[in-house]
Amino acid sequence: MVAELEQEAERALAGVGDASLGEWREWTGKAFHIRRRLSEREQQRTGLVVADIRRTPEALQRAMRVRDKLIFAGPDVLAEEIGNLPP
Repeated sequence: MVAELEQEAERALAGVGDASLGEWREWTGKAFHIRRRLSEREQQRTGLVVADIRRTPEALQRAMRVRDKLIFAGPDVLAEEIGNLPP
């Protein structure tokens, strides 16, 4: 099962980031995560500063757009990323 989730994460990130600049893989027991450094082209689009939006109004706004999918995230994950969602 973990291998299949890793493959799905790889498919989801196809063409995103640059693994040669740094890549981190993690199985949390619930999900397989792959984090990569941005490619040079992506860095040009984002600029030199990338902001952490966790627990900000922007994070909440983004979460509200995918609200029905959040049932798959545990409460601890939601609290870390966006705080508490309004009812």
